[in-house]
Amino acid sequence: MSKIEQLFKEKTKEITFIELRDNSSLDINGLKIEGGTPLPVITDNLIEEIQNNDLSEEIKLGQVVDGIIFLLGSDKDFPYIDIYISILKAYDPKIAKYIFYKGMKALETGELEKGGVYFRANIELEPKNLDARLNYGLVLESIAKDYNEKNKSKEGEEFLNRSTNEFETILEIDDKYSLAYYKLGYHYRYHEQFLKAKLTWNKFLLLDKDEARLQEIREQIDLIDDDVKIEVGLSYLSYNDFGKALDSLLKLLPKHKENWNVNYLIGICYKGIEDYELAIKYLNYALELNEEESDIYNELGITFFIQGHIIEAINIYNEGIEKTNDDYKLYFNRGLGFVQLGEYEKAINDINMAYELNPNDKNIAVQKQELENYLNTLN
Repeated sequence: MSKIEQLFKEKTKEITFIELRDNSSLDINGLKIEGGTPLPVITDNLIEEIQNNDLSEEIKLGQVVDGIIFLLGSDKDFPYIDIYISILKAYDPKIAKYIFYKGMKALETGELEKGGVYFRANIELEPKNLDARLNYGLVLESIAKDYNEKNKSKEGEEFLNRSTNEFETILEIDDKYSLAYYKLGYHYRYHEQFLKAKLTWNKFLLLDKDEARLQEIREQIDLIDDDVKIEVGLSYLSYNDFGKALDSLLKLLPKHKENWNVNYLIGICYKGIEDYELAIKYLNYALELNEEESDIYNELGITFFIQGHIIEAINIYNEGIEKTNDDYKLYFNRGLGFVQLGEYEKAINDINMAYELNPNDKNIAVQKQELENYLNTLN
């Protein structure tokens, strides 16, 4: 059982069941409920009536209705739930409006979980009740925040993901529901899905009419604009579309000229389109900004290696190994450089070190075996 269902199912402890006598029945606007059927009531409400000496022998239908609503939002799989739903619909065909009202009142008094119970009941009765889904999503989001503040990130992530799912479900039902776009943009931004956040907020701008919200989102889009450019660039890089990646990443200059990562990514793009001079320029500048990042040394060394400048590549790997923590790629590539120079003992030492640091890399294992086999033929 998920943490979410567990939390709300715990609420069934707030419910007491009463039963009609076997020889009696209950008529609700033509719906006949036979004796022996357990009927839920909210325990606190029952106790309050007992204390006020206001509990007659007859069942107060309003108390049962409130109990059914609470049970429906707490445990939709309860054995008698179909009968209870029939009771709600017979009691008042517009009962969903009452349930939504109860949910909003709970939120006003800061009773998040109680509000969640009512909105869950709303959704069970009316799966396309978008306002109920929105508010249930907001409840889940707030509970997620509480968990995160208590350093319970696993639980927080589960509630936040379910909240995101509720907002996405709204748009599957009605793609013009602007507030779902509003909230989803923030969720995508939180998960560092910046492009998705921007596209989502752009749809919001086309639909919403509230000027304060519109201005808020315009400002949010501006704030993530650079993150979007980086994400787009990385996406193109993942498909080796270096030209399009470069187009996106160059837009970050000169605003982010002093950002090592931007320069590093631009250098990789130039390497990809075989403009090695510019690749070396940007990778060198990235190194000036951050000499502790091993990936920069690795890419710079590869750029020299591609051009046949083996000594320069080895010098770069030497510097990287000296200034960064052990990175198997630097040892492995330096080892390949030594192979090119015919310095096989140095090569096998480096490749053995790379293998020791990362024994799961199949390419390293293959190169290690081939080099060992070759050395054996020399002896």
